[in-house]
Amino acid sequence: MKEHLYVWCDLCHMVSFMVETLNVDEQGRVVIPAHIRRALGIRGKGKLLVRREGFKIVLEPYPEDLIRSVEEWADSARNTKARIYSESSEDSWKWMSPEYARRKLGLS
Repeated sequence: MKEHLYVWCDLCHMVSFMVETLNVDEQGRVVIPAHIRRALGIRGKGKLLVRREGFKIVLEPYPEDLIRSVEEWADSARNTKARIYSESSEDSWKWMSPEYARRKLGLS
């Protein structure tokens, strides 16, 4: 059974979800159809991430350089120098009047 569902996603891209019935052999193996492998960039042998969501089995492509990508991200996060910013109380009134602040706080 092949079925194509088209859904409009939050980012306004057309996304295609393919629903197919696959056979499972005695050892629990399934064959992912070639058009789906091509669409996901799965070439030859590779790895997939598998997880269970309730009564669903979810397979996702496993990026070969995942560990390297995580290490690069962690190094970048560790080396980021964040400046603490605090405005003085005199500067904070530039954007709103004291009367407006009192009204919003219910003080007038």
